[in-house]
Amino acid sequence: MRRSHYYLLGLLAVAVLLVSAVILNPSSDFTGTDDSGSDVINDVDPDYEPWFESIWEPSGELQTLLFTLQAAIGALIIGYFIGTNRAHKERGDG
Repeated sequence: MRRSHYYLLGLLAVAVLLVSAVILNPSSDFTGTDDSGSDVINDVDPDYEPWFESIWEPSGELQTLLFTLQAAIGALIIGYFIGTNRAHKERGDG
């Protein structure tokens, strides 16, 4: 089996896991851990006060943009190293 087939099988497995999570828990709330953490802190210690306040909190759209930008930069870095590794193997350098 070619290497690309393994990549496709891995991608298919991840897709099946993601879709099954939504299908098996249709009423589940898939929110971030930031909200869950503050809820647990309030349950454990209702009198808790944070040590500091954020200087600046971006709007929801800007948060999404920054998160997407972070993911794109990470994907570019990973793709660069995979590409250079493949080029080295094709040339016989490593």
